[in-house]
Amino acid sequence: MTAGTSGGAGDGRSATGGHEDPHVRRVLVIWVTLSVILIVAVFLLGPVIHPRPASDTARFANLTDDLFTALGVTIGLFVWVFAGYSLVAFRERKPAARVEELEDGPPLQAKPVHQIVWLAVTGLVAMFLIAWGMYGFYDQTTVAATDPLVVNVVGQQWTWTFDYPSLGVESHTLELPQGQQVRLRVTSDDVLHGFEITQLGIAMDANPGEWVDVPLFTATRTGSFQARCMELCGLYHTYMWAPVNVVSRSAFASWVAANGGHAGTAAKSGGSSG
Repeated sequence: MTAGTSGGAGDGRSATGGHEDPHVRRVLVIWVTLSVILIVAVFLLGPVIHPRPASDTARFANLTDDLFTALGVTIGLFVWVFAGYSLVAFRERKPAARVEELEDGPPLQAKPVHQIVWLAVTGLVAMFLIAWGMYGFYDQTTVAATDPLVVNVVGQQWTWTFDYPSLGVESHTLELPQGQQVRLRVTSDDVLHGFEITQLGIAMDANPGEWVDVPLFTATRTGSFQARCMELCGLYHTYMWAPVNVVSRSAFASWVAANGGHAGTAAKSGGSSG
């Protein structure tokens, strides 16, 4: 018994004599180093992976993705580094003829300071995530309406229809003026669909028989995007997409006139060409 205990201490696995401290320091150094490297990688690769945002809503969504990924990487690494280090540093080095000859590791007992730190850190992370989400929700849903362009979005298997009630235009292409506040009202004619435009930060359920308002948004740059269905809605779900064009205000007024709409109303709604 004495020899066995001595051997365990020689392996650095004794619970006494401060043998755990070097291991704790090594785990922390590895964890911090890898966390810094991967967090930097997340924020460097984020702009490359994310589609270029075309609204402030999409920009906030991309930042949220990067931030939550960085937090997830940090927390996940703590678990994996601890587990990986334990497998390597505390593996059984002496071959045994029988399982019964293997020694048990030293008993571990959590200290109050460890429990307090663990609860404090996880509690703060949870509170931060809740506060971040509430801030984003408040910021998007309390925007003051300033003569927004209203577009009714109707999903049906397997296409989208866009109706501009104030302009007298209906189209299967969503045309939007740059710099003009927009209110989308979404519904479905048949089954549950999901309306999404990634570059504009829009994602909203299209429920049959119910109109749902997308939070007000303003397209900040011109470009061509896609509106897609993000809910499995039947055989041709994959092909349920529609073109989205963000154009200058003068080009938008011309598009309205070309589609038989009220060009004067479009010009008034969109303002002067900028």
